[in-house]
Amino acid sequence: MNDESPNDSLPLLLETLTSRATSPLNITGTAHHLGYTSDVFRRRIGRLVSSFAAVWCSQRNDDGRVVVGDQSKLYLTDPILSWLPNRLRAGFAEPSFTTLTETTLGVALARSIDEVDEGRWATNDTIGYARTASGNEVDLSPTPVPTTAGRARTTPIESKWVGTGWRSEARVIEAKYDRGVIATKNILDLKNPNWAIPAPLVALLLG
Repeated sequence: MNDESPNDSLPLLLETLTSRATSPLNITGTAHHLGYTSDVFRRRIGRLVSSFAAVWCSQRNDDGRVVVGDQSKLYLTDPILSWLPNRLRAGFAEPSFTTLTETTLGVALARSIDEVDEGRWATNDTIGYARTASGNEVDLSPTPVPTTAGRARTTPIESKWVGTGWRSEARVIEAKYDRGVIATKNILDLKNPNWAIPAPLVALLLG
């Protein structure tokens, strides 16, 4: 199979990447779903990443280092790319706000990390996610960054597009890191070790 693609290939690619953005990307399975070989799919992803249209979110361990060999998540860097399939082709679903929130915050954090430690975006060394002992996932785990006081780590962030019941959503971060930020739909609550902050405000603070 060569790299020539049918007319609906780009909308299908973007819709598939959007729908799978909140989970580690299975290259082989996703390539099969799209009708590509794994090599063709890797090349298409590589073009998105090299043109800064997508950014990898690798799994990181408790020290903040990338877990070599594990699957990474892939975020499209501009929400417009997630909306394009629905606008270009009938039958494609609109992206969910849960997905858009996580990817937007991930991209904002990646840009913030690259600003304080230039070059990390280009080497795929910005954001990451973490696994807990029970198999749960923290969307954006602590990542090492330089500060004026020395090396530090970013605050863990969990994205939950909810307007109620956020405390139950905070348990994963509390169990692993004790504290962090839950990016919500519209809740602001700073009285607990885990702060609930509306996702648009979190993105603004990261920018």
